[in-house]
Amino acid sequence: MDRYIKQLIEDFNLSESLAEPEPEIGDSYEEFEEYMLEFEKGELVDSKEKAGVSYDELPPADKMTDKQVERLLEAMLNSLSANGTDVSFPGDGVPVKLAYKELREHFKEGFYAMSGWTIDFCSGWCPDCAFVDYCKNKDDIWTKEELEKERIRK
Repeated sequence: MDRYIKQLIEDFNLSESLAEPEPEIGDSYEEFEEYMLEFEKGELVDSKEKAGVSYDELPPADKMTDKQVERLLEAMLNSLSANGTDVSFPGDGVPVKLAYKELREHFKEGFYAMSGWTIDFCSGWCPDCAFVDYCKNKDDIWTKEELEKERIRK
């Protein structure tokens, strides 16, 4: 598995090195508005095109060691960032396999073609969130009892 992980990391690194610079938004309001209208279309591209690796190429987290997942996740994040998609995991102390597993799911549908997007994993509905045990924002919205009650219903 180490050799395969190394190959995937090389593919992510190649995608990172070939990333095009961020597009210029322009100097006028009209140019900015035109860019934003294009941005809002939110057209998706295949993950292979955006980050250099497809969903099908990414092994499940449970088939790798924590160290392998950590190395692969770092390469994924660097490639996505260089190609205009930032990733922000909600909470503190998120296990590396959970972070990888959830980011890997985004590789199924692809990524936005234009630069400037951030994946924050927050739908606003805490009971279904994979990161709920690590996220402090839920404490501003839910009591522990309310959250447990809603999670049990699901």
